[in-house]
Amino acid sequence: MSHTLNARYHANVLSIHGKFLGSLERDTMQPLFAELAEGGRPRLVVDLSKTDFMDSTGIGLLVNGAKTLRAAGGDVRLAGMQDRIKNLFVVTRLLGPVFEDYADVEAAVQSFSGEAEAPQV
Repeated sequence: MSHTLNARYHANVLSIHGKFLGSLERDTMQPLFAELAEGGRPRLVVDLSKTDFMDSTGIGLLVNGAKTLRAAGGDVRLAGMQDRIKNLFVVTRLLGPVFEDYADVEAAVQSFSGEAEAPQV
């Protein structure tokens, strides 16, 4: 897996490329979520359009990341999921109650535009 993080107007965009295996990515992702929360930029769009596989620990990392960012006044939105990965979120009943899904990154970023900025710490 490789990833890039870019700041956009209303959010940060984390693009994940390749296989997202939580057991291998934990040491990279957990500090990233904490840094975003502590840095006062807790709004995150996870671009999964180039992600071809995700395991349950990868989903767990996203759930924990969402908890971290929500505690800081932000949220995590998912974008561009391929059907195979989207089905994982549907089967685990995370799509809807836990995560919002958007067709593309731009729509997910724009979904943050009507929300008040998180307070700076």
